[in-house]
Amino acid sequence: MITPALAQSDFFVKKVVLSEEVKNRTPEGIFKPPAYCEKDKNGQAAIPVVQTSQTSQVMFWTKVEATTKGKIRHSWHHKTDGKWTKISEVNIPIQPSPGYRMWSMKSLHPGIHTGEWMIVVAPSKEPDRILCIARFTVK
Repeated sequence: MITPALAQSDFFVKKVVLSEEVKNRTPEGIFKPPAYCEKDKNGQAAIPVVQTSQTSQVMFWTKVEATTKGKIRHSWHHKTDGKWTKISEVNIPIQPSPGYRMWSMKSLHPGIHTGEWMIVVAPSKEPDRILCIARFTVK
């Protein structure tokens, strides 16, 4: 099982959002309830629900404080037959910033992508150093 660890000071996830799209670096069509990093809520809050009858994609937008340049990885996982399977991963370049905005996207197909999902955020060079885990459900 993947669990979040305390991050070192080079990268810090300040905010995460699941939305239908991103325009001008801003998420639009935000899914409800709001997404969050599990370490911030200890898994004790409701997770976003995405309806494939209303959208064909999910954008995962993150705002990261960075003291160094590098790459941040978004790993998309889908739970099938009781097991987590990595579906895709995106390595996104990042520059030093108090709030660097980045996002990745997953296309959804009704009947194929339903169920539980999680996105794991980690430095690309240290994929086991989890900065954030965000979960959502597709119906």
